Amino acid sequence: MNRSKLIGATALASVMAASAAHAEMSISGLYAGTLSDSDGGGLAHAFSTNSIYVSYSDSMDNGMGVSVNMSVTDAAIKTDVNIDTGMGTVALGNGVDSAVDGMDGSPACFSLNLCGSALNANYNDGDSISGNSIGYKNSIGGVSFNITRGMENTDAATGNSPVMSYAASTSIMGATVKAGVSQIDYKAAGTADVDPSFVTVGYSLAGLSLGYAMYDGDNGGEETQMGVGTSMMGMDVGVTFATADLATDVDYTRISVGKGMGAASFGVDYTETDEAGGTDNDSDAWQFTYVVGF
Repeated sequence: MNRSKLIGATALASVMAASAAHAEMSISGLYAGTLSDSDGGGLAHAFSTNSIYVSYSDSMDNGMGVSVNMSVTDAAIKTDVNIDTGMGTVALGNGVDSAVDGMDGSPACFSLNLCGSALNANYNDGDSISGNSIGYKNSIGGVSFNITRGMENTDAATGNSPVMSYAASTSIMGATVKAGVSQIDYKAAGTADVDPSFVTVGYSLAGLSLGYAMYDGDNGGEETQMGVGTSMMGMDVGVTFATADLATDVDYTRISVGKGMGAASFGVDYTETDEAGGTDNDSDAWQFTYVVGF
């Protein structure tokens, strides 16, 4: 953030604090960097998250709650406005994740930095293509659900209809179960519409975290993950096994070790990739991740 933006943000915070003493405002940040080496090809350094988060919440005259969240990264500034109606929360803005993207993290993954969803690229959570979105979330009878609608892209070659995304979460006999589906309809002739979906199950037993995840891209590709994690000698350790059913099947094995140290956390991941029918595309990758937050 440059000096002028920082001064502007500080001034805005001062005005908001003066006009609403009972409001709440917070600022936080996160940096996640990774050193990686695949098949001894040389060390590479990159960051996956470099963000500042600003959050402001207050209540309106009618008693409804309202909050504004802003994330500032090197790629974009995204903002979402959330209105708590008392009968669910309505979300607006370009910072609103698709309903599926907000729930499809894998409980079978135990890495600090690599647990977004499927390991292969055939699964689309509908988030990036949604653009500015409208969302509604609520909890009824022990089931939390989220529905989002993206905006239409009218370009005849690259456009799409509004993306609808649905996801829900509940607890069954101690297990956390989540599921969802996105409806992605393209405008270009010859581009097949898809309805990618997911199901995850997480369960804790005798100090062990057990996880299962299934991601169906609705495009001929499906991935299944299973994993187990625990704490050992002050560290978090876990192993993940995954199978991607593609035109050429791929098996993954990942071993993750992490250590939290207050404001900073560190992790090491070893990922083995085995492609069916040969060894040309097999790989062994090491990744060292450091995460600093405030």
